[in-house]
Amino acid sequence: EEVGIPQPSNGSKLVVTTRMLDVCRYLECREVKMPTLAEQDAWSLFLEKVSGDVFKNESLLPIAKSIVAQCAGLPLAIVTVASSMKGIRNVHEWRNALNELSGRVKGVTGLDETVLQQLQFSYDHLKDEIVKHCFLCCA
Repeated sequence: EEVGIPQPSNGSKLVVTTRMLDVCRYLECREVKMPTLAEQDAWSLFLEKVSGDVFKNESLLPIAKSIVAQCAGLPLAIVTVASSMKGIRNVHEWRNALNELSGRVKGVTGLDETVLQQLQFSYDHLKDEIVKHCFLCCA
């Protein structure tokens, strides 16, 4: 009910998530502000999703914390990035992931650079070409 989907529902509902208020206004959506995750909550979510014994190598911890910081408290970004890093123990792959997320993107009008970087990272780490095509269709 808090996000606009009352029970019982009288039909289909569409939930639009965006960080741009203009999108809500254009679509005449009911605006529900959802705060980003606090640093500790973001870290806990990341650990839950990356799981396993990945951090037996303690040199990965500071890299992982920087990766979580790049996700800017956005749960979907955290889950997506953590899932793509699940089971990876190579420090070079972790550094590469951080570099990919830290890279600056220019020239996209109206789109937050952080969000674009996270979308690009998500797309680049999909293994299946059909899934990549579906990702692009949804985007």
